[in-house]
Amino acid sequence: MESAPPTPSSCKCRMCNADAIIFHKDRLREYYQCPLCQLVFVPIEFMLSEEDEKAVYDLHENVSGDAGYEKFLSRAATPVIEYFSRSTEEQRGEKVRKGLDFGCGPCTVLASMLSASPHHYHVDSYDLFYFPENAHFLERIGYYDFITATEVVEHLADPLMIIRTLWTCLKPRGGILVIMTKRVEGTIERFRNWHYIRDPTHVSFFHERTFAWLADALPTTNEACEVKFIGPDVVVLRKTDARSAQHQE
Repeated sequence: MESAPPTPSSCKCRMCNADAIIFHKDRLREYYQCPLCQLVFVPIEFMLSEEDEKAVYDLHENVSGDAGYEKFLSRAATPVIEYFSRSTEEQRGEKVRKGLDFGCGPCTVLASMLSASPHHYHVDSYDLFYFPENAHFLERIGYYDFITATEVVEHLADPLMIIRTLWTCLKPRGGILVIMTKRVEGTIERFRNWHYIRDPTHVSFFHERTFAWLADALPTTNEACEVKFIGPDVVVLRKTDARSAQHQE
């Protein structure tokens, strides 16, 4: 009987394309970590097919009116509400903020929360599996005041491509991307016992330094990206004018 092929010692990082090294291996999958951006990821050969991935999502029971689920989503909604509550335009009722809930799942709960009184934001929803017909929302360059992605980026096989697409959809001055995902912290031992890696649809695990790398990689000419961490699993990426960012420094 032939033995299994040896685990390669390195492969290219899915975020920054640097040489990543083997970080952990369990009975189901291998995990590599990038020494540059610190992303931990699962090689493509260990990923589920789209059909199997959707079958896992279909088991979720996240519905409107579920107080626990709405409380969970409020961790992403609150930064949006607090950020725009400081806007004079909104306080005067002169502008309706436009948002996109990316990867919303089968129920548009977060969009409903943000569209309700007293906020009345206009929120579009998109999901690859449940609302694929709304993919044109991702072509709206510089359109959205805010975009939310709650428990989404850990599922992405190509996180840089998707996050860069979302970034381009934000308005050029002050648009915010709110990402909710648990972050890699601590030792390999802690990672080994982390419940987050038990989900077979979770394939990309972000570190604080991953977001710092994104803050440098996402902006184009005359743009800057400010990063704000809120608790252990929420981060806000704010698009600003590079000149104003330099002035603040």
